[in-house]
Amino acid sequence: MSGKRRRKRQRHKGLLLAALAVGIVVGVIGFRCYALQNTLAADQKLELATQEQLAAEEQRQAELDEYEKYTKTKKYIEEVARDKLGLVYEGETVFRNEDGE
Repeated sequence: MSGKRRRKRQRHKGLLLAALAVGIVVGVIGFRCYALQNTLAADQKLELATQEQLAAEEQRQAELDEYEKYTKTKKYIEEVARDKLGLVYEGETVFRNEDGE
């Protein structure tokens, strides 16, 4: 073989190896991008679920705050006294069903 052919072959081998290395790098980067996109999608779903849960808990807290205010009213105290303790105002007449309600 002549020196020219040998250099040409070595150049082709070098180009082939460089192309192969670039292909491997592109493949690895592509795989990592795909994996990161999946992780990002999962994280976004988790964040959305957490935000929904937070909103529900904030709503529940607002309801509990309103109930706390209501339990400090005279109306609530009267309702509990009537329903749970069976108390009535003086002079009131209580009518009950036959089954005791």
